[in-house]
Amino acid sequence: MTTTTAAAPASAATAETAKARPFRSDVLTAEQKSEIKRLHQQWGSPFVRQQLNNIAAFTGVGIAIYTWYAGLWPLTIVTWFVAAHFFHTKPLSLHDASHGTLSSNRRKNGVFGVFCGTVSGVPLSVYRYAHAYHHGFMSSERDPEMWPFNKPGTSRPFRMMCAFLEIVFGFLYTPFLFCRSLFVCGPVKKAVRRRVIFEYALIALWWGGVAGVMTYMGWWNYFLIGYFPPLVIAGAYQTLNKYTEHLGLLGDTVLAGTRTVIPETTVHKTMSNLLQHVDHHGTHHRYAQIPFYHLPEASPIVYGHNDPANPVFPTYHAAFIDMLPSLLNPKAGSQWIAWEEERKKQSAADHR
Repeated sequence: MTTTTAAAPASAATAETAKARPFRSDVLTAEQKSEIKRLHQQWGSPFVRQQLNNIAAFTGVGIAIYTWYAGLWPLTIVTWFVAAHFFHTKPLSLHDASHGTLSSNRRKNGVFGVFCGTVSGVPLSVYRYAHAYHHGFMSSERDPEMWPFNKPGTSRPFRMMCAFLEIVFGFLYTPFLFCRSLFVCGPVKKAVRRRVIFEYALIALWWGGVAGVMTYMGWWNYFLIGYFPPLVIAGAYQTLNKYTEHLGLLGDTVLAGTRTVIPETTVHKTMSNLLQHVDHHGTHHRYAQIPFYHLPEASPIVYGHNDPANPVFPTYHAAFIDMLPSLLNPKAGSQWIAWEEERKKQSAADHR
């Protein structure tokens, strides 16, 4: 399959093209359907990968502290950005756990998900609740994860301010966004409410304990030098990753509203692996129960038609660059097209 870089459907014409070419599973051959079914199968455990990520993250924290006090602050800054990647693996794993695809063992999936959610400040139950709406109503006005960029009529300065806050303070803004979903989406079942309360209590206990230890041991300076900067940068990574996936796309189908990266070189495939293949995002939205390690095999099937209306990129960098102009007027979802057309009609009527 030849991977092409397609422009994001930012215009009404492109969005209409996307609307005319929705993804259809019935165009798959019997062999392709069988392959997709096989790729839904899970195997293995995330234990080794999770522990390697934890070791890398805390090694980075230690190196940052050492180099700072050794006067090697340029190396400290580099270390912050490297360690932040391994911090970022926690929300990535939380995402997979919310789909039940982090581990083939349901109990382990839940345990790892709760742990990742606790250190990330977003309970697994809340993430699962909000993310279900994101998948069910992707980029529409009912998508809690894309607020306020999915709300036509919301002022441009307000949306730009929210984008700025979500990038710079993502480690706080993202937990706020998911907590907000509990109040703006559908009713929360009683059993889920109990779990939500328990998991938020767990987060308070964890971070309260961390604060207590830092205070008692007098380690706040080490925390602020070694741990806090990667935490902030990881929050920005998570936000920019979400924006790269959806911001600025006005298509109204799963594939037209999602940027997908299908890497071609070993270097870029390795980068995709480090991101747990979340860059195969259209494929994930199309088949949300395929575990991340099978997404690279599924993408050529999902995008086999090579439709120019569906934005596909050969590198994550290319997808990121394509998203950047959207930050000047951040919006997502085909409802913006209808709203802008209605506004033009109203404006024309007012001038008659």
